[in-house]
Amino acid sequence: MADDRFDVVVIGSCFVDMISYVPRLPESGETIKGTKFQLDFGGKAANQCVMAQKLGANTAMVAKVGNDQFGKDTRNNFKRFGVNTDFIAVTDKAETGVTNIAVNNSGEPAFISLAGANRHLSVEDIKAAELFIKSCQVVICDKGIPLKIAEAALQYSKELGKKTLFNPSPKLESLPRSIYLNADSLIVNREEGESLTNMLADDIEGAKKVICKLHQWGAKQIVLTLGSEGAVSSEISSQHGVPVMVLIPTQKVEVVDTTGAGDALIGALAFYMSCYPQLSFAEMVFRAVNIATVTVTAHGVQASYPAAEQLDKWLFDNNARTSEQLGLVSLNVVNLENSHDELAV
Repeated sequence: MADDRFDVVVIGSCFVDMISYVPRLPESGETIKGTKFQLDFGGKAANQCVMAQKLGANTAMVAKVGNDQFGKDTRNNFKRFGVNTDFIAVTDKAETGVTNIAVNNSGEPAFISLAGANRHLSVEDIKAAELFIKSCQVVICDKGIPLKIAEAALQYSKELGKKTLFNPSPKLESLPRSIYLNADSLIVNREEGESLTNMLADDIEGAKKVICKLHQWGAKQIVLTLGSEGAVSSEISSQHGVPVMVLIPTQKVEVVDTTGAGDALIGALAFYMSCYPQLSFAEMVFRAVNIATVTVTAHGVQASYPAAEQLDKWLFDNNARTSEQLGLVSLNVVNLENSHDELAV
C-alpha cells in the first residue's frame, strides 16, 4: 500500500534462471551430460531485493515482466518472500527475462541472458513508485535494465534524498559521469573495476589504484570484490579527503556454486545501510561478505540465500566495532592526485 514504509527499494531486472550443473563447460558444438538441473528466480536486482528481505529488511521491487507464466511466477516468488510487488509492471511487448546458466564442478557459472521485458522498464514506471522511494532509506539499481534508465533512477533517487547503491555488471568500459556522482556506493568486482579504469587489479596495490581512480571520478564509497581473496572497502574521509581503505577477508569454504554471490553481498550491504546505520562502512561490508560467502556453499541463486535465523547471531549485533576489533587490515593510501581524466559521457 502507498502508506507503507520501506527500508530498501530495488529498481532493476527480473529473470527466470534455468541452471544446469555440468562437470565442465562444453566446447563449441559439444554435448555433455549434466548432473543436476534447477529452476530458480534471478536477475541481479531481484536477487539483491530477496537477499535484503530474507535478512529482515522491508523491501519493494520496481521492475517489468512479460505477460506470461514466467512473469506470474516471478511476482509470486517475490510475494512468497514478502517483497512488495505493487510496482512490478507487466508488458505485452516482450517476454519475461530468461537466463540459461551452466555451472561447472568448480562452482563457476557461464551465462546466456535474454533481457526481454527488462528492456522496457521506463522512467515513468520508476516515478510511479515515488511514494515508495520517498519512504525508504536505501535504493539499489542495477544494469539489467537500460543504462540510461538506471542513470535516471539513480538521479531521481538522489533528488528524493535517498542513499543509493549501483553495480555495473556485466562489465562496461565506461560509465556516464552522473552515475559516479549519484551512486553513493559503487560495488564492482575485479574484472569490472579493471574494465572501467583500464588498470590491472591483480594484487592489492593494483586494487588500490583502481579504487583511487573510481574515487577521482566521483564515487564516494566503493567495494571492490576479489573472489576468494575477499574484498576491499573504501570511502572518502570527510576529514582529510583521502580514501580510507580496508581489506575484508573471506572465510575458506567448500564452493558449490558462486552464481549470485555478488548480488547477495549487495543485498546484505543495503540491509545493513538501512537497518544498522550505526555501523561503519567497513563493518557493513565485512558482515555482507560473510553472508555472501555462505551462499556459495549451496546450489542455486535465491535458493542459496540464507534467512536471518540461519545465520550467526553476531551478524545482527547492534554494537559497532572498529576495524581493529574485527581483525581487518587497513591499507595505506596517499592523497589522491588531481586527476584530469575525462569521465565518460
